[in-house]
Amino acid sequence: MSDINSMLSIQAFERLVAFADRSGFNALAARFPAGNLTANQLAAVLKESIQTEFEHNLSQQIYVSETAWQAVLDMKEQQCFIIDQLIAALPEDASGSLFAAAIKTFLEADPNASIQPIVLELLKNEARKNLSSL
Repeated sequence: MSDINSMLSIQAFERLVAFADRSGFNALAARFPAGNLTANQLAAVLKESIQTEFEHNLSQQIYVSETAWQAVLDMKEQQCFIIDQLIAALPEDASGSLFAAAIKTFLEADPNASIQPIVLELLKNEARKNLSSL
C-alpha cells in the first residue's frame, strides 16, 4: 500500500472512530439531554444524529476494509434498532427523561447489549495495524 493510501486509510479510521464514539448512547445522552422533549422526540433526535453522522462518513468505506465498514454499518443499524425497541416499550406519552432512563437501565442490565464498544475497538486495532505498516 502506498504512503498516500495508508494516510487516507488512517484518516478514514480516525473519522470512523469519531463516528463510533459519537454514536454511542453515553455520548448521545451528553449531547442531547432530554430537557422538555417527549420520548418520541428524543428518540427521533438520537436516530437523526446517528444517521447524519453516518451519512457524513459514508465515503470512508472506500479507505477501510470490508470488515471495518460492515462493523460500522452494523453498529449504526443496531443503535437505531435499540432506540426503536426501547421507545416501543414505553407509553405513547412518555417523557424524554423516561426514555433516557430506559436507555441507561438497558445498558446497565447488559453492558454488552450495544456493539458500539466492540466496533470502536475493532476500528482502533485496524488503524494501529495500518500505522505500523507505514
